[in-house]
Amino acid sequence: MSRRTEAPIGFECPYRHNCPHLDHLSTTWTLEVYQESFRLRQQSWLMEQRYQQRIAELEKTLLERDAKIAQLRLQHQKQFKANTPPAPPPPRGRSRKRGAPKGHPPWRRRAPDHLDQTIQVPAPQTCPRCQCPNLTPFSERYEHVQEDIVLVPRTFVTRFVHRQSYCPHCRHPVYQAGPGEVHGCTIGPLTRAVAMHLRYDLQIPYRKVQHILADLFGMPMVPASAMAFDRQATVRGRPLYAELQAMLKSSPVAYADETSWREDGQGRYVWFGGHERVAVYYIADHRSAECAVQLLGSDFDGTLVTDAYAVYNAVHATHRQTCWGHLAARSKELLQQIELTDPPIAVPRAVAFCRKLKKFASRLCKLGERIRRKTLTMSKSRAMIPRLKRDLKRFAGQPLDYPPAETLRDRIMNQDYDKLFTFMRMPGVEPTNNHSERSLRFLVIMRKISFGTRSAAGTESHSILPSLLETARRQGQNRIAFLVALLTQPPAAARSALFAGAS
Repeated sequence: MSRRTEAPIGFECPYRHNCPHLDHLSTTWTLEVYQESFRLRQQSWLMEQRYQQRIAELEKTLLERDAKIAQLRLQHQKQFKANTPPAPPPPRGRSRKRGAPKGHPPWRRRAPDHLDQTIQVPAPQTCPRCQCPNLTPFSERYEHVQEDIVLVPRTFVTRFVHRQSYCPHCRHPVYQAGPGEVHGCTIGPLTRAVAMHLRYDLQIPYRKVQHILADLFGMPMVPASAMAFDRQATVRGRPLYAELQAMLKSSPVAYADETSWREDGQGRYVWFGGHERVAVYYIADHRSAECAVQLLGSDFDGTLVTDAYAVYNAVHATHRQTCWGHLAARSKELLQQIELTDPPIAVPRAVAFCRKLKKFASRLCKLGERIRRKTLTMSKSRAMIPRLKRDLKRFAGQPLDYPPAETLRDRIMNQDYDKLFTFMRMPGVEPTNNHSERSLRFLVIMRKISFGTRSAAGTESHSILPSLLETARRQGQNRIAFLVALLTQPPAAARSALFAGAS
């Protein structure tokens, strides 16, 4: 190829306006058209790039919107189930009454231990079924025992007559409280204990507590008095509450969870930490790692069972167990979300992963039940862990084609992999966090009834008193008797009434 050379100075092409190589077109015009077409081509290329980017953004937005719509449909189905009667169960021969669910103890009422009166009921003159008047005598008798309460709306009034002594230091006569006497109040400790029992154990509002005490026992009282009872018991229960917090931080196993709360319309959170013998509730302003450390300590020398909330990582527990119940519930939600997505999406690997994860979680929960019933020893359960890990990697080892399912898979295989089988190595640990869910349920019901608290003092009462009462229940103690002891006796006696076998 010949090298390009520059035209001589002053040279003018004779074909400038009529070039035979350009079909007799003007070279000046051809150059202008070429430059204009190049500029338009650059503009079209830039516009194409912008449109491609915009299309990608719109496709991503549509996918996110479809996923959000599917999630909202799932929430709507949970809150507003279809009002259709369930299908009748298939016949199984002879029918029997429905009993307790599998694994739950049956509810049986104890037989009456005494008989107060006997009523002789004459034989009927007409049949109560078909109204037939031709009845004949029958020698066999039918006995029916019925137990009822005796409702006597009456109060028990006690007058305390105090002998006094003179104190030369105070220069005043002084006296001491009598047995069961609450100084400076005309309402006795048992009434106060019953009011707090109705409030915190049965989730009954103060105004309905007033009606119950007046209608059943003839005890007049205003709702403000019941609130004052709570405040007094809260002050007297602070040392025991601090002792419960210390016991929780030194426990070998702890279950923890949190839920929302309201204080005077502002958002708060109620935290729970405890186990089979101790329960601690703590209402805080936020849901940060600082609250988790305040509840459980910065170095928890035991096994901590929680959900996937990341703030519990600040506790630095020696052992951790993640909740398999939450993993099963999340996989079920993902399956329903994929099913409700419109237009439908084809993610077969994610669907297969979620189904297998549900079955795997159910399998581990059954193993936990066998360990709790002691039909599976800890040595055998430890030996099963390598095989279970291989089964888990078999269906969760490869990336998935659905981003939410891939997030769950990554969490299981990377973030929580060392927290999945702790219950099979450590005694007394459950595979789920249902203990915390059940422990918070009554406060969730109370939140729906009373919409939370209205002051910092009320928030403190709803932290201390539920902790003491629930701990008394777990210790097998009478909660009303404990409240009476808390209001009338020294701290040592109240502690003995709280803890079983305490000296």
